[in-house]
Amino acid sequence: MARTASEETRITPLARLRDGALRIEEQTPTERDRFADLVRVVAILMVVLGHWLVAVVIVDDDRFVATQLLVLEPWTKWATWVWQVMPLFFIVGGRVNAGSLRRNRDRGDTTSMWVRRRTRRLLRPMVPLLLLWVVLGPVLDAIGLPVPIVERATEVAFMPLWFLVVYALIIVLAPLTSWLHRRVGWWVPAVATALVLAVDVLDLTDVPVVGEVNHLLVFGIAHQVGYLWADDRLPFGRRGLWVAAGGLLWAALLVAVFDYPVSMVGVEGPTRSNAAPPTLAMVALTAMQTGLLLALRGPCERWLDRAVMAWAAVVVTGSMIITIFLWHMSALVGVGALTYLVGWWPDVEPAGAAWWALRPVWVLLCVAALVPLVVVFRGAERVGEPRPGGPFVTVSGVLAAAGGLYLILEEGLYDVDRVLRVPVAAFALLFAGLLLLGALGRSPDDDTSD
Repeated sequence: MARTASEETRITPLARLRDGALRIEEQTPTERDRFADLVRVVAILMVVLGHWLVAVVIVDDDRFVATQLLVLEPWTKWATWVWQVMPLFFIVGGRVNAGSLRRNRDRGDTTSMWVRRRTRRLLRPMVPLLLLWVVLGPVLDAIGLPVPIVERATEVAFMPLWFLVVYALIIVLAPLTSWLHRRVGWWVPAVATALVLAVDVLDLTDVPVVGEVNHLLVFGIAHQVGYLWADDRLPFGRRGLWVAAGGLLWAALLVAVFDYPVSMVGVEGPTRSNAAPPTLAMVALTAMQTGLLLALRGPCERWLDRAVMAWAAVVVTGSMIITIFLWHMSALVGVGALTYLVGWWPDVEPAGAAWWALRPVWVLLCVAALVPLVVVFRGAERVGEPRPGGPFVTVSGVLAAAGGLYLILEEGLYDVDRVLRVPVAAFALLFAGLLLLGALGRSPDDDTSD
């Protein structure tokens, strides 16, 4: 029954939220994997929170210094075994892509169109971030901010973009890896694991660049696990705890016996880690996280079926999760500039008791800075159908976009020694790729489901 105008005015904000949550519940397809959505959202939010927590900003003798807690307090590297959850995102990606590819085949669409849809949705949200910092770098330099601070700010703000490079390549390979999965199943991650070990050995012997291959191999393994999940070929339930224990033991063995580094995230300076580039220890961590997923799936699915408000929060957050991920480090840079450079932040010893006591305040300020950025830029995630394109154009577009973005990350966005301050060739390659993929046109109002 429709409400009268007077009844509408008496509705409390909580009731409005409840009504909105019920509408989301009613619109959720019965075949929707709610647990996969929950894992994706939780994984990205943990990455965001982890980055904010480990950031250490210091003003030392009037010098602005940004570093990591992992550098100042090496014991915190053990905490990265909990906070490094990017494998979860790739596992969910495999789970979702398996179903999406299957529906694409059922509709009779080409794999090229599938790749174009996926990469458009992935890469389009980063364009505003790039353009803003291309303008912001010279502006900060012009107003007198020291060049090293400007360069460091752009480096930190662009930190999340490595994920786009890897995931774009995994998407373009997905039709092939899905085909291999349907034919040989478990053999794909098994062989890839052996290749990861081989790359680790070559990387330790200082073979140039070879370690970068492990970005595709390690996170590709996680993506293949997602295919297995989609086919219900994993031991869900309590047996997952044995898988998790095995992964934990494997990682501990690699660290204790084979001298693998402790940290599961990149550490500044010459210190080795299991993330830059990824190593066999990251594969072990993936196994541990897979086991936890298997054990938690049942209880979490039952909870999401009952908790209407929680499911609505997952859906709403998931609709802007790439924007949250891409902009969270820009929010951190903004908070660091406003609190430290203008002298608003207490001068406390990094990693001391007072520093830890102020961490909640720091995180809340980062949240406050991120919210308006998400509100302004989340529209870039609402994308429609890209222009059609054949296999050659599509693959060339992905390779050009990923290659250009990789070069920007390697060379740095801002450098006063360049004629135009920015890496022009890398930007040209990136935007050529985006044009080939149809990722730069005006986004239609309607979204695509796949």
